[in-house]
Amino acid sequence: MKLSEYFENATGLSILSTADSAGAVNAAVYSKPHFIDEETVAFIMADRLTRRNVEQNAHAAYLFLEGGTERAGIRLSLTKVG
Repeated sequence: MKLSEYFENATGLSILSTADSAGAVNAAVYSKPHFIDEETVAFIMADRLTRRNVEQNAHAAYLFLEGGTERAGIRLSLTKVG
């Protein structure tokens, strides 16, 4: 299954974790990613801490926990490209 198809059908909780240039970590509840292609995702971000962190440090981690009784989900390691 393609990752984009997974997110079209899955429901659950999303968390985007970032760090600033000094390494101070932040985690925020976020929406599911928007797929540009199977290797590129986009997030809509307000001008707040997570966005400022991504501007300072191009690396982030995304965690999606599926709803329901089983522990299932996906982790993505992200690098800002634009």
